[in-house]
Amino acid sequence: MATIFSEVLTQLRKDSGFATAYSFYHANGGAPVLQVSYRKYLMMEQGKILPIIDRLRRLSFALRLTPQSPQAHRLVIAWLKTMAGEDNYRDVMEPIISSKAEIKGASPVHEALKKSLADNKYFMTPAQLAAVVTNFYTYLCYMAMSSETGTYTVEELAKSLELKKPDAAKAMKILAAAKIVKEIKSGVYRCPLSAYSSVDMPHMSLMAPEVRNKLEAYMGKLKASGQKEWSTTLTVRADAPVFNGYSPMLQIGVHSSKTYEISHKTEKSALYYVEGRITKLRDF
Repeated sequence: MATIFSEVLTQLRKDSGFATAYSFYHANGGAPVLQVSYRKYLMMEQGKILPIIDRLRRLSFALRLTPQSPQAHRLVIAWLKTMAGEDNYRDVMEPIISSKAEIKGASPVHEALKKSLADNKYFMTPAQLAAVVTNFYTYLCYMAMSSETGTYTVEELAKSLELKKPDAAKAMKILAAAKIVKEIKSGVYRCPLSAYSSVDMPHMSLMAPEVRNKLEAYMGKLKASGQKEWSTTLTVRADAPVFNGYSPMLQIGVHSSKTYEISHKTEKSALYYVEGRITKLRDF
């Protein structure tokens, strides 16, 4: 029998782009990451069991929910209502929770764009991400090939990315073994992932520490080697619970840059790094 939590969990899973419970569970790394068996996860969606608080946190990250966003808030409220019962929640918990400032979410336009991007999304598994960050060469080759729908020879890729041919060749073999690229014929590759509107990596909070450290280091190295094209900054004083509602809009704003993406080389094509960041300066 469905519960408030099971219905919200299932809907948020679909809204995030995971068509089935099976795809959600395995794309996120299964038991080692979610710390629950597939059978028990399925029982959560069926309303038979409720996750403990640590697993609820992991589910939130696996669903790609922005912390303290309306969607994350909705998941937690559903969990509390199911755990305590609707009457107990209304009489004991709701007065306390409702006293907080209202969390503003994304506009309908932003929500529509988010849904559009989620309709054709590829979810990279933890094992595939580990292959991507094997070394800087595998990371760089992945970044290039994931935006190319055509084929590339090792020689062409090495030349374009300013790599030595042996380094590019080894990187492509590693990526091919992880099914990130496919070797069409000897030394010629294409990337099946480039057919998707976007590729979603596992949430940073669910990555193994060594994988997260490598990813951050390679992203930093690649960013430092680039040329700044444009930036804008602003200092804002805001109430923290209310300002948290801006995060989903910033995320969608960054992700919407995918609508400008091309899948083939042109005379002036380039790889761009698009970043959204909020930094807390002082309590004031």
